This record gives sequence, C-alpha cells and structure tokens, in this order.
Amino acid sequence: MKRVLKKSTLNGWLLALAFIIFFSSFHEGGLKTALYPYLREIQYHWILFKTRELSEIETEHFRIRYEGEDQEVINLVARASERHYKDICDLFDYYPERKTMVIVYDDAMKLMANANLGHGKPPMGVYYASTVQILSPRLWVKNPQGMEEIFLNEGPMVHEFTHLLVDDIARGNYPLWFTEGMALYQEYVQTGYEWGKNLEYPEGKPYTIEELTNSFHQLDEMLAYKRSFEIVREIIETYGFQDMNQVLRNLGKGYPLAEAKKEAFQIDVLNLYP
Repeated sequence: MKRVLKKSTLNGWLLALAFIIFFSSFHEGGLKTALYPYLREIQYHWILFKTRELSEIETEHFRIRYEGEDQEVINLVARASERHYKDICDLFDYYPERKTMVIVYDDAMKLMANANLGHGKPPMGVYYASTVQILSPRLWVKNPQGMEEIFLNEGPMVHEFTHLLVDDIARGNYPLWFTEGMALYQEYVQTGYEWGKNLEYPEGKPYTIEELTNSFHQLDEMLAYKRSFEIVREIIETYGFQDMNQVLRNLGKGYPLAEAKKEAFQIDVLNLYP
C-alpha cells in the first residue's frame, strides 16, 4: 500500500509539472512565473526554520520575530508595520493571504546571512523570500530620542512591504530597477520621503532604462535608485496607478516588462526613457 501511494503521489507531481510547463509555454517567461511561487515557498520555510528559536508576536496582518527583550523596539516595529498596510494594499488592490513575517535582528551579520546578501554594508532592511528582514533601529538611528519619528517616516517597513506585494503579484518577473522604483514611490506617497531629491547626475544625464536593466549594480547606487523612482513616479502620475496594477498582473502572466506596459498603457512607455 505504501509503495502504491508513493508512486501515485509521484505521478501526480509529474502530471502537475507537465501541466504547468505546457500551459506556461505560451508566453516567454510563463514557466518562470508558474514555478517561482513554489521555489520561493521553499526559501520562506527555510527562513522560518532558521529563525524558529526567536521570540514572536502577532499583529492583525504581521508576525514579528525578534531577538532580545527590547519591547520598545518591537512595539515600534509593530506600529510601523500596520501603519500603512491598508493604504498600500488598497492601492495595489492586493491583500496577502497570510500574515507577513517580519524578522528583527540585533546582529547585522545574521540579517546578511539569512537574507543571502553575502558581503557588503548591511542594509536597514531587505525583502527576501516572502519575508521582511530588518535591523533594529537602535543599530542605525543615531539619536535615540528621535528613533520613533525616524523609524516611522524613514524606516524600511513601507519599502520592503511594497517589494513583497510586487513580488507576489508579478511572481518574480521584473527587473530590479522596477521593484525599487515601486518601493521608493510608495515611500514618497505614504510618508512623503523623496529619495535622492538633491542628487545630481554627472553632466546632467540620467541613466537610461537599458543601463538600469543591464547594469544596475555597476551604476552609482544612489543615482540608480533615484532614476528608478523618477521613472516609476512619472509613469504613474501620467497614466495612473490602476494601469500600473495591470502591468504587475501582466508580468505575473509571464509577459516581459516592455510588453506588459504596452498592453496596459497602449503605447510603448519604456521608449520614452531611451
């Protein structure tokens, strides 16, 4: 009986995989968007396993795991997590099926390891495999008296939660500059924080879409983020967020970004940024 059960289960998985491959083959990228959620789910549960020893609290829409006993910080993270949840989800017309896992670290190296970041300067926060992972604000806010205001208005929660929504809806099918631009735009809308407002491009020449797509990590980081924000902001302010939502859903079907935008806006928007 056990052998029959295992064989039938295997056959079921093979049949499901064949079904996915067949129907996703009608779009280039369709296979990626079909399989991506399953691969991401494996990573998600591995992160949960690695952080299983941490303390945890729950809010209405979030699970928050944390080290230590800094209740002030945990309460602040809980407030920041819920503060813009409804406004952001309403804008995207998308509400995650499960509570979002937030992991707060007192050790920057643990964040780097669990978020698979390798080497470099630890960020305030990162989105990785359906989780939002952040550093305790005590590690990066220089003025303890201003920690609450700074974390609520300049902290990573809006930014990283937006990455999660984009990733869910587009099923992993997007270039880095696009999701960064979307996240920075939400910071701008929800908190008023405008990335790189006073930064200037060398010789007054902003980066092109091609440069952002193919060489994002080789560009000046601050200016690459600034340009990503500018492009997303201009598209949304010109054509509306409803059409941008359609772009995300087209991406989730496996369309390339240029095709997803063209179908949503009825023009080749990306050619406006050569």
